[in-house]
Order: sequence, then C-alpha cells, then structure tokens
Amino acid sequence: MKNNRLSKIHQPFCSIQWIIILLILLFFPACSHGDISHKDLNHLFILLLVLFIACIFILLIQGNKRLQQMSSIEQELDSKSKELIQARAELLEKENVRIINLSNEDDLRKMCFFQTEIYLKIKDISNDEEGKKMTREDWIALEKELNNIYDNFAVRLKSCCEQISETELHVCYLLKVGFSVTSISKIIGRTKSAVSMCRRRLLEKINGCDCPAADLDDFISTI
Repeated sequence: MKNNRLSKIHQPFCSIQWIIILLILLFFPACSHGDISHKDLNHLFILLLVLFIACIFILLIQGNKRLQQMSSIEQELDSKSKELIQARAELLEKENVRIINLSNEDDLRKMCFFQTEIYLKIKDISNDEEGKKMTREDWIALEKELNNIYDNFAVRLKSCCEQISETELHVCYLLKVGFSVTSISKIIGRTKSAVSMCRRRLLEKINGCDCPAADLDDFISTI
C-alpha cells in the first residue's frame, strides 16, 4: 500500500522530468552548433523553470492529499478504538449486572430455604442440648428442598462422585445450607474431627488427591 502511494505521487514528477530531459537533449546539440539564438535559450530556460515549478506544485498537492489520507486513516482508527473501548465497557457492565443478579438470586434462594420447615427443624436440632437426631424422613425432606431450591443439587452432587456414602451426603447437604463443622457434628452425632475427616475423604474421592478439608466447602458452593 505504501509503495503504491509513493508511485502515484512520483508519477507526475517522472513525466515532467522526462519532458525536461527530452528538451535538453533536443536543444543542446542545436545550441552547440549555433542554430539557436539567445532569445530561444531564454524561452527554453523559462519553459524549464515553469515545468520545474509545476513539478514542485504537483508534488505539494500530492503530498497534501497523502497527509489528508493519513489523517483520515488516523481518525478512523481513533473512532474504531473508541468503539472498542465502549464495547468493552458495555460488556463489563453487563457482566457486573449478571454477577449482581446471580448474587441476588442466591440470596433469594437462601431466604426461601431458611423459611422451610426442614431448615427450622435442623436449626432446632443444632441448638438442642438433649441429643435430638435427624430421622430418615428428615434427610429425604432436606434433599428434596435442596433439589428444588438449588437446581437438583443432590442429583448433581451424586453424579460427581458415585461412591459417595450416606454420611458424606448428609455432611454436604449441611455444608450447602451454611452450617459450621461444629453444628454438623452435633446434627449427625459425630465428633468434629470425624466430620473433618469425612470432608477430606470425600474430596479425595472427587479429585483423586489429598486436599485440605476446607476445599470441599468451596466445591460444594459451586454445585
């Protein structure tokens, strides 16, 4: 592209240059033999000067056009750059809105669950000092609520680890709804160390490696 523009600019100059050279070649032999008067030479020099000035003028015009083209290209690039920045800003704004909506949706789900009968019962058990226990029907009811509120959470959890035990399932259910390790140990009737070991063992089944027990909480929150 650059070479084409240069050739277009130099094209008029080359044409005039060859005309000047041709005139010199024609008039120089005649001048050497005395066939051309001083008046004719003056006319020739004036013609050459006019052609030279015309050449310079054409070059200036072509150079100005080139500068205008470059300025136009820079303006177009600047416009495209602004459009790109605007598009990125709009995408970022949409992503922020999406994150806020997801956060609000998650908060709404939690509020709905906190008002269910099964959650209130579990909360009562976690605060009870007389040793109340969850029944099988209670666990079934909890699983049903989790599937309804968290888009088949229990189903997706089981698909992640087919060898998951019943105790591990119960621990995951309680982690999902925000109970601490201390509360979980009281609800399922196990020690805190047993609950921590259960978390680590389950994460090892899922990831195939020995990971900190706390990593299971992050994993559960993404399901």
